Amino acid sequence: MEKLHDVIIVGAGPGGLQVAVSLKELSDEYNQKLDLLMIESGKQAGTFYTKYPVHGQLISNNKLYTGKPPKSRFSERFDWNSLLTKEKKIMMRNYSREFFPRREALVEMLNDLVAEYELPVMYNTMWKATRKTEQGYFEVETDKGKLYCKFLVIATGMTPNPPPIPGLELTTPYHEMKKKEHYRDKRVLIIGKGNSGMECVQEILNEANLIMVASRHSTRMAYKTHYVGDVRAVNSLLVDNYQLKHQAALLDCDILNIEKVDEGFNVTVHYKHAEDEKEVLFFNEIIAATGFRSNIDHLVKDLNLKIINKKYPSISGVFESTEVSNLFFAGTQTHGLDYRKTSSGFIHGFRYNSKVLAHKIADRLEFPIKNLTISNEEVVGHILGELTEASDPYLQPGFIVYVMKYEAGMWNILGYQTIIEFENKPLQEEEVLLAASLEYGDIHKFADPLNIPRVPGQPEESVHIHPVVRVRKGENVIEKLDLEEHLENQFMDLPTYHQHLGEFLKAMLGTKINI
Repeated sequence: MEKLHDVIIVGAGPGGLQVAVSLKELSDEYNQKLDLLMIESGKQAGTFYTKYPVHGQLISNNKLYTGKPPKSRFSERFDWNSLLTKEKKIMMRNYSREFFPRREALVEMLNDLVAEYELPVMYNTMWKATRKTEQGYFEVETDKGKLYCKFLVIATGMTPNPPPIPGLELTTPYHEMKKKEHYRDKRVLIIGKGNSGMECVQEILNEANLIMVASRHSTRMAYKTHYVGDVRAVNSLLVDNYQLKHQAALLDCDILNIEKVDEGFNVTVHYKHAEDEKEVLFFNEIIAATGFRSNIDHLVKDLNLKIINKKYPSISGVFESTEVSNLFFAGTQTHGLDYRKTSSGFIHGFRYNSKVLAHKIADRLEFPIKNLTISNEEVVGHILGELTEASDPYLQPGFIVYVMKYEAGMWNILGYQTIIEFENKPLQEEEVLLAASLEYGDIHKFADPLNIPRVPGQPEESVHIHPVVRVRKGENVIEKLDLEEHLENQFMDLPTYHQHLGEFLKAMLGTKINI
């Protein structure tokens, strides 16, 4: 091999860039050499966002004013587009003042980040194949030659995922949707009830004469499910139009066949809630917005990888392939671990996964990272302060947790990791680990998510996001404490939180905790 890199990252989207930036910051902080290379198929960073979302408007929040400084950790909770950097020179607020920015602003921001951090990116480079050498390194074949590395990070994002519907090839794919005037006074079917499909609806709502949106499942609204990947309110106008009988419909059905006929298409549907009824419907135009899957087809074949949830690579709690050691995944590829639960499919979620991953790789590269320690007298205030200010547990609730290890009367801060790593890391019998997180209760047991009763004084009944602290002692014992929800998520300055957490830790450790 001509040269062995420490790390190669495939894909210069936000997931890969976050790993690269975090690794570079760690190498600079600890004065370590780092041979890092990124390869990108497009001519610039963020290629995916030059095409998607098709109509240009992101649905990731860009809240400018929070009552605290824009660069504070607290304000980061409401900035869903910026990547995580120490100095925070590159932030979305400097590129857009809109609550939902345009995709062009994100692309500009990502490319400025590459320039600011002098990230080594090979553009216009096609990744073709991957294998492991006899020495255990990775050989990455590209159209510009072969590259070699110790650690390989795949951050290639997603690709369209057409379902096996007969005749689907006759329709217009989401990414090839025509200008809105093309649909004027036509009957239009949109296949797919996700944000992509509903985004298409918004574009032609005042052009088409009738719009129907079809999929196998009922429409899932984000405000009901707490899952940001479900339909956001900004994309939900068709729901109102359907309920108010305004030439719109939501169809829960299987599409059995699409047939081309004069002036359009005949679509055979099999309804889900109509006693096995089937019907043939006519449309002038059909748009297929059927979702996405991981863009790793040849990697799966090359290295015999497993796929979970029919779309994501199988990975461990440190984002490493369950089949191939030192092969990691970043960005939306990590969403298999928390699919439909938290936010790893989106920038504001997976940026924290990428930061955790960078620390894992730095550890394997033997960077001399030193963990801070705090005393028993400080620990309660420290935990509550972290849960009041930090963004990691707030935007990845119940998935990214703040971990500390208790030893020799002190608390060793291990930092953020996944709940999966915390629960599965082998411990000696006398070892104690603590994980602090923010989590929701079970909102699904309530018919109306806007009418959930609160039970003051019973923290375990909290449904709103609230602190949860877990302590592991030995291999299998995990004790859990819920602290009561707070309307503004302010836990640091209220004595009851200090008291309850202090009493819990005292019971767990059998030692005096200053509360």
